[in-house]
Amino acid sequence: MKRNLIVLLSLVFVSMTVCADDAERHGSKMMNAKAVSSDRVATGGVRVLFLGNSITLHAALPAIGWTNVWGMAASAAEKDYVHIVTRGIETKTGRKADVRVRNLAAFERNYRSWDIAKELADMADFDPAYLVIALGENVADLKTVEDRLAYREAFKSLLGFFMGDGKKSRPNVVVRGVFWPNATKDFEMAQVAGEYAVPFVRADFGTDAKMTARGLFWHGGVQAHPGDRGMQEIADRILEAFFPMESVNKVRVNETKIPRIVH
Repeated sequence: MKRNLIVLLSLVFVSMTVCADDAERHGSKMMNAKAVSSDRVATGGVRVLFLGNSITLHAALPAIGWTNVWGMAASAAEKDYVHIVTRGIETKTGRKADVRVRNLAAFERNYRSWDIAKELADMADFDPAYLVIALGENVADLKTVEDRLAYREAFKSLLGFFMGDGKKSRPNVVVRGVFWPNATKDFEMAQVAGEYAVPFVRADFGTDAKMTARGLFWHGGVQAHPGDRGMQEIADRILEAFFPMESVNKVRVNETKIPRIVH
């Protein structure tokens, strides 16, 4: 009886700790451990900044079978959403892109205390003309009202750092929702996007195996990331938000218009 009780308590503890966030639920607990950023300098080019996590940029991690340095788990650098969006911006603007990409998993995991002004001072000086924020997967579950408000305020501070008064210019911004469905996180980020009148695009199709890299990698966490099709869909939605077309449907999330691709 005593032994059974110990086992039961252990299972409860594991369920409470192991499933702390969406990344852990999808086998990605040990990812984003190494801070990583990437620059592609084009003097005089249109300035583009991507802030995200492993889906945006992940360093090589041979221990899990990931040996690349681009958005996990695209089959090639040019097939991750960052490169696709960059090419789209270059096509639309007719200019080469001066690109900065940064993994902000540290912000996701420590959003209550992460020093935005200190950690992103160089990105503010970069003064992006286009900004994509694609975060949320590594944020611990927002179980309480306090958690939700804390994340909302942190996300607002992050977006406001680039949109606030005194900035050289106001960038064109798209906020991307989470890949692994989480309505609470999407709601909070959409709220902030709405406050700044910038598009929020949903990307919550991570439970669709066709959009992931299932079967292409041995590690479950890598497999759960967007494959080439998922990366293309994320990029399409972001580009539609930057460069809207009349044929795009509009849906609403908490009174925030969200561009969606017509399938």
